[in-house]
Amino acid sequence: MAELPRCPHCQNSLTRKQAAQMLASLSAGRTKNFSEAERCLRRERMKSINARRTAASFGTGMPHRHLNHGRFTLAAIDDVIGRGQRGPWASLLAAVDASPEIRSRVLRVCAAHVSDDFAQRYHFWNNYASRQATA
Repeated sequence: MAELPRCPHCQNSLTRKQAAQMLASLSAGRTKNFSEAERCLRRERMKSINARRTAASFGTGMPHRHLNHGRFTLAAIDDVIGRGQRGPWASLLAAVDASPEIRSRVLRVCAAHVSDDFAQRYHFWNNYASRQATA
């Protein structure tokens, strides 16, 4: 298998899609010759965009069987509480501490399971979220 070309700016390997786009732009006569200042500006913009994306979305910390995102929706919270291990629980714990919206979602999910005496995980999260709401 042939080795994919490297980015002329950062020297990272390009994906097949990026290589195809670069070839298409070169064949169309639109070469990407950015000045050093423009490259630096683009790099800073991408860093700020990525920082906003990571700050804006709380990641669940675990892959879900039926969900294709990493946000704490009701289904994702139910999945983390029901099947999660220590890592996903830590990310849910941080999200509950940081966001009243996530806290109310956890309480909604747990309300459906607290009638079951053996659903200890849901009892724990219900108690924790309700105590955080009063604190």
